[in-house]
Amino acid sequence: MADHDYVLYGGAAGGGKSYILRWWLVTFLYGLYRFAGLRNVAVGLFCENYPELWDRQISKIMFEFPASIGRLKKDNTLDFHLHPALGGGIIRLRNLDDPAKYQSAEFAAVAVDELTKNPKEMFDFLRFRLRWPGVKRPKFAGASNPGGPGHGWVKGLWVDRRFPPEMEAIADQFAFVQAKASDNPHLPPGYYERNLLTLPPDMAKKFAEGDWNTYTGQFFPRFNQEPHQHVISAEEARQRIKPWHRRWISGDWGHNHPHAIHWHTQDEHGAVLTYDELWDRLVDETQLGKRIGAREARYSHLRPLEGFAFSWDAGKLSPRAAQKLPKSIMQLVGDALPASVPKPYPADSSPGTRVSGWRLMGQLLDSDMWTISQACPRLIESIPLLIQDEDNPEDVLKVDWEANATIGDDPADSARMGLQHMVQMATVPVTEMATRRVAQYAQSRGKDIEELDINTRMQLQRRAIIQEQQRRNRRRGGLGKIWRPQTGI
Repeated sequence: MADHDYVLYGGAAGGGKSYILRWWLVTFLYGLYRFAGLRNVAVGLFCENYPELWDRQISKIMFEFPASIGRLKKDNTLDFHLHPALGGGIIRLRNLDDPAKYQSAEFAAVAVDELTKNPKEMFDFLRFRLRWPGVKRPKFAGASNPGGPGHGWVKGLWVDRRFPPEMEAIADQFAFVQAKASDNPHLPPGYYERNLLTLPPDMAKKFAEGDWNTYTGQFFPRFNQEPHQHVISAEEARQRIKPWHRRWISGDWGHNHPHAIHWHTQDEHGAVLTYDELWDRLVDETQLGKRIGAREARYSHLRPLEGFAFSWDAGKLSPRAAQKLPKSIMQLVGDALPASVPKPYPADSSPGTRVSGWRLMGQLLDSDMWTISQACPRLIESIPLLIQDEDNPEDVLKVDWEANATIGDDPADSARMGLQHMVQMATVPVTEMATRRVAQYAQSRGKDIEELDINTRMQLQRRAIIQEQQRRNRRRGGLGKIWRPQTGI
């Protein structure tokens, strides 16, 4: 800690991470008194909530810390006060249910137990509470096992060393210390670690090795980024795609938040390959449509695209649309697409559909029927970071993008919608697809389907049924021009 201001001790189970945090704060306070003459300095020891604070820290302090070094005091809050002979420093024991309540607080050091259970906003808030008169370099220490809602941003900063521009100036102050069970002198030598290694391989990686790419709560623990498992080189992906393979694209919309667009293909055996990706932010709808068209031009020698599944929120009116002719985000993107790219349609993102989509993704991964090209780096990065939603373990916890710290779940959402499109095109009844097509027609004219004249709607429905059946017949027959959703019928 002397050379670095932000230290993370994390990884394997049994390393004594919580123990190290509380005793480090004791030695830190005594050091300030012994070498700098600073008395009554306050530091903070935090957990995500009070029950965890009690279990992991307070209950241990009560029997671990001898009376000779200080005592717990409880007024309106719970603090540990060092003996005046040791400088009288104070360890404030606090929870993080609402970090804003510490807005006026000052700490010479902050320690957070199980750091990955917290969002990055909490870290940013606490590190600006690091100040104390006479302390030139306040310290931050975290301890954690891999996993939890904050896994992505913690791994991004300390393990992968990806820093947002505003933090580049302090990047050299971050240090990661890999935790091991052998670090704990209170465990029988080697015994606990040997037991951990007897767990199933995935669990052993999590608990014995402290692998930050495999951790508790991971939604797709079997996803393997190693070549030829679930990920292949861009060159191999290009060689796999044949002119007769089905192709389609999918996308998750974002402006301030990133967007993600993916290209997919399916071979004659049913195996899916996701082979290209667009990912960026602060790109308007028209420019995004042009970028998609430019990327698709690379594949003009292949079978035409048969669909474009787009996130439902792209159906909202765009704030950048002209007031006299309001259009949705989806319409603006569609207007900028060339004829070679189908007009986007809203993918179903209801909770039930999301769950079935993640399950489909897992089934394809487990059966080695889905492969991803290295030309999709954001998707490859996002899948291992997906974790279970504690309120609904069948769904993925929503994780927002954080500049250079965590990729968020947008690329995975785009891929999920793309894989569901593959299933939908094979299972959705002809009449339902025809109704969606009529709805697109109405939307292109700024109306809901119910606003169409009944006779017009029936005529459009009959025509759309015929065209949808023809499209399916052509698809069954192999090559041929594939129907593309248009703004007209």
